[in-house]
Formats: sequence, C-alpha cells, structure tokens
Amino acid sequence: MYILGYSILFLASLVSGLLVFVFEKRPKVLDFISVFGGAFLMAVCFVHLLPEAFTLSSDSVCSHSHSHEHIHEHNHGFSFPLGAFVLLGFLLQLILELISKGAEHGHLHNEDRTVNHSAYLSSLMILLGVSIHAFLEGFALVTNGKMNYSLLIGVVLHNIPISMVVMGSFLKAGCSKFVSLFHLAVFAIMGVVGSLVGLHFDFVTHYTPQIMCFVVGILLHVSISTLFDSKESHQYNFVRFVIVLTAFVVACLLPH
Repeated sequence: MYILGYSILFLASLVSGLLVFVFEKRPKVLDFISVFGGAFLMAVCFVHLLPEAFTLSSDSVCSHSHSHEHIHEHNHGFSFPLGAFVLLGFLLQLILELISKGAEHGHLHNEDRTVNHSAYLSSLMILLGVSIHAFLEGFALVTNGKMNYSLLIGVVLHNIPISMVVMGSFLKAGCSKFVSLFHLAVFAIMGVVGSLVGLHFDFVTHYTPQIMCFVVGILLHVSISTLFDSKESHQYNFVRFVIVLTAFVVACLLPH
C-alpha cells in the first residue's frame, strides 16, 4: 500500500549519495539544495504536521470521553503537553549531533579526516546518528492510514546532502565504493523501518500525536540548523531568499 513512498525514500537516498561525485566541486549548488530542503521541512512542520498532531490529539480525547464530566476529569489529570514533546525532540537532536557531527544538515563540523581506523569509527558514529534521526522521522510518514507525501518530499530533499555526507565520510575513511554504498543503504532504509514500526505497534499508534510532535522537534532543529548554521548564515542574498520563499509556498500548496 505504501510501497511507492517507501521506494522513493530508499532509492532517492541511494542516488543522492552518488551525487557526491557530481557536486564535490560545486558546493554552492549543494548549499542551495540544503537551504530549500531545510525551508521546506520547516514549512511542513507548521503547515501539516503540527495541525495534524493537535487534531489527532483532540479526536483521541473526544473518542475516549462519553460525557462532559469525563472530559472534565480527564483534563484535571496529569498530562504532558504536546508542545513539550516538540522540545524533547529538539533536545534529542542536539544529542544526536554530538554523534553525527552535524551531518543531519548536510555538513560536518569536523572536516579533519584521515584514512585510518579512527576515521572509519567516526564514520560509523555519523551513520548511527543520522540513522536514529531517519528512524524517528519515519514515524510520521504515515498518518491516518495515508502516506504523508508533503513530509516525504521534505525528507527526500534534506536527505540529499546527508546521503552525500555519509557516502563521502566512508570513502574518505578508506572504504571501497561498494562498502560505502552498503553503509549508505543502512541509512536509506531506516526511514522505511521507522514507518513500519509506527504502523505495526499499538504503542506507537496510541501515541501518534506525541510522536509526531517529537518528530517535529527533531525536524525543526534540522531545518533551523540548515538555514542558519551554514558558512553564509547571515548573508541571505536575494537568491537564497527566493529559494526559502519558494519552499514555503510549495509546502503550503501541497495537499494535507
């Protein structure tokens, strides 16, 4: 049922990793792709994911309440606000960046890499960080039994620079192209695995609004870092402004 979306996500990540050979000498193009992906993800969070999470949460409360008295009692019990899960996701992404060195927004904070065992271990840590990130993103790919193609497009776009970083890090660590591509495939499949876990475990289904807000926190950190943590973070020229504006408009026009 979701094979098309899953195939797009997996194959796009693999193909994107191979682009490292095309854009390695064109950093400006990669920067614009990253900016568009970051802006698109941010818009998807506010236009699609957050409204849907709060709607699902409201529907859940109503479905479990058979009277106004029951709703009143429910509201007086302890409940963790949905907004707090956004903050938790944001904080988790900060922790993941300690592992991945910032690969989630398309570049590494530490470019000093040598072909040795420690370089390979460092590449594995990057893979671990971005894989956890992709796994959690996958939870929000399918909601209400439908593939969220708005989020899928945003994830595919922001996976382009991530895939290139993952592929490039293993190549620089001395791995062959085949071995590097295998490691990239691990990252590429994690979003699909996360989505399947979300679909087939009742615990995840029951807490869908909270998980969606958690994912929003992660995505907001990634998108903000992408837009404002680059070498040109305070030099938003007209082209970059147009790219961000275009990303916002496209996200708003996409169906929910």
